[in-house]
Amino acid sequence: MGHGVGILPDRHLGENVPGTSLLDDLYNHGTGSVDAPAAELKRGKGGIILIPQPSDSPNDPLNWPVWRKMMLMLTLTFGAGVVGAFGPIIGAGLVEVAENLDTNVGILSMMTGDLILASGLILLLSAPASVIWGRRPVFLLGNVFLLVSSIMSAVAKDVGSLTAGRIIGGIGMAPIESLVSATIADIFFVHERGTWIAVWSFAMLGGVCGVSIVNGYLIENASWRVCFAIEAVLCGVLLIMTILFVPETAYVRQNVHTISDLGAKSGFGSASKNSSRSTFSSDEDVSVEGKTLDVESSRKEVANSFFHLMRPWAGHRFSDQSFLKLGSRVLSLAASPVIAWAIIVFGTSSTWLVALSVSVSLLFSDPQFGYDFKPGPVGLISGIGPFIAAFLGNLMAGPLSDWTVRYMSRRNGGVYEPEFRLLMVIPLVISTTIGYFGWAISASLEELWIAPAIFYSLINFGQAVGAIAVVTYIVDSHSRFAPEAFASMGIFRSFFTFGITYVITDWIASQGVLRTFCTIGGINIGVCLMTIPMYIYGKRARSWVYRSSWMPS
Repeated sequence: MGHGVGILPDRHLGENVPGTSLLDDLYNHGTGSVDAPAAELKRGKGGIILIPQPSDSPNDPLNWPVWRKMMLMLTLTFGAGVVGAFGPIIGAGLVEVAENLDTNVGILSMMTGDLILASGLILLLSAPASVIWGRRPVFLLGNVFLLVSSIMSAVAKDVGSLTAGRIIGGIGMAPIESLVSATIADIFFVHERGTWIAVWSFAMLGGVCGVSIVNGYLIENASWRVCFAIEAVLCGVLLIMTILFVPETAYVRQNVHTISDLGAKSGFGSASKNSSRSTFSSDEDVSVEGKTLDVESSRKEVANSFFHLMRPWAGHRFSDQSFLKLGSRVLSLAASPVIAWAIIVFGTSSTWLVALSVSVSLLFSDPQFGYDFKPGPVGLISGIGPFIAAFLGNLMAGPLSDWTVRYMSRRNGGVYEPEFRLLMVIPLVISTTIGYFGWAISASLEELWIAPAIFYSLINFGQAVGAIAVVTYIVDSHSRFAPEAFASMGIFRSFFTFGITYVITDWIASQGVLRTFCTIGGINIGVCLMTIPMYIYGKRARSWVYRSSWMPS
C-alpha cells in the first residue's frame, strides 16, 4: 500500500516494512492487502486499532490511568519550558551582560554554542543509559545538573566560570530535549502522539520565547544574575515534580498479538525473507529489547504502588545489550535516510533560529544597526510575537498531524505510513520562507521594529509546525530505537549550532543583515524541498535500513 497516495511500495518486505501498520480496517474493503482478524485486535475510540497493541498488564505504561499520564506530561511540559528558557536566558541583554563581564557579544554567542555542543555530546552517554537502565534515572540526573548549573551561573564572577556553569547546564538539558519524545512513544498510541508532541514542543518554544519577555526587564532593572537565581528555583521545583510524577516508562512488553503478526496469518503484505529476521512487529516493544514475559503471568500482575514507582531506578536492566554497542548505535543510526533527513531539516532550521535569536539582540541593541533599544523592549520584540506564533503553530500542528494520519490512512485502505507525517512540512517551508526573506529586507531597511518582529514570529510558527513533522516521523519510523534516534539527531544538530554561534556575529558584520538572511532563507528552501523525495521513497528507505547488515537487531 501507499502508492495510491504518492508513496512507492517496497519490493522486498511488502507491507511488513517497519512503521507501516493497519490503523483502520473499516477502510480496507477490497484491497486484498490487509485482512487481520478483527477479534484479536485491541481498539480505541471510534474503532481505531491501537498501535502498538498494549499488553494485559496494569503496569504497562500504555495501560496507565489517564491521571498518571497527565501528571507525567504536566511535569515534562513544565520541564520543557524550563529547559527552553535556559538556553536564551540572557539573550535579550547580551550587550549589557558583555559590558558587565568585560567581554563582547561574540564571546557570549560562542558560550551559547558551547552549551549546545555539551547538550549534544552527552547524548552519547544518556541515550544508551536510558535504554539499559530506563528513562527515570536519566531525567533525575539531568534535573540535578540543571539546578547546579543555575546556581553556578548566578554566582559566576567572570566569563570562564559562567561558561563552566552553562556547559553543565547543557548536560542537564539533554534528557528533556531528547528523551521526552521517546517517553511519549512509551505511553501513547500512534494516533495520539502528534498532539502530545505538540504540547511538549510548544512548552520548549514557549520557554525560549517567554524568557525574553521577562528577563529583558530583569536585566535592565535588576541584574542578569537574578535570571539565573529564578531559573534555579524553577529547576528545584522541576526536580521535586520529577521525583513525584515521572515514574519509569520503559517497559518489557510481553508477546502480545501485533499488527504484523496478525497480518502474516492472513496475507498482510508479501515480505520477502531476504533478511534472516522474523516478521517485523510494526511498533512492538516501543523502546526496550531483548526480553519477553509470559502472557498469563502479566494478566495476574498487581499494579505497582505509588512508592514502588518512586524508586530512582527500576532495579533491573531493560536491555541485555552492552553500553558500548548501544552508544555506537547512536552514531550508526545517522546512516538511516529518515534520521539523515531529520538531521538536515531540523538541525539546520534550529541552527538558523539560534542565529536569528543572537542577531535580534545585536540588531536592536547596537546603534550601528539603526536601533538602540534597552533589554526590556528587545525582550518584548523577541518574546511576545514568537510566543504567540509558537502557541498557534503547536495548537494547529498537533491535532492536524493526528487528523492527517487518520485521513491519509483511510485513503490508503486503512494502512498507515509514517510518511503521512511529512505533509506538515508544507506550512513549515511557506512560513519560514516568508519569514527569513521578510526579516532580511525589513531589518536591513531599519524601518519600524514591528515589521521585523512579525517576520520573526512567522519563522517561529514554521519551526513549531516543522518540529511536529520531524519528531513524529522519527518516532513512528524508528520507534524501537527512539532514544538513540533522537540522540543521533541531537548530536549532529549541536555541531551545526555550535558552528553558527562562532561565525554569526562576524557574518552579519561583514555581509549585513540583508545578504546574511537571504542566504539563510535560500538554504532553508533547498533543505525543506528534500522532503519530497523522502515522502516518495521513505517506505523503501525504511525497508533498506531494516534489511541492512549494519542495522542493530
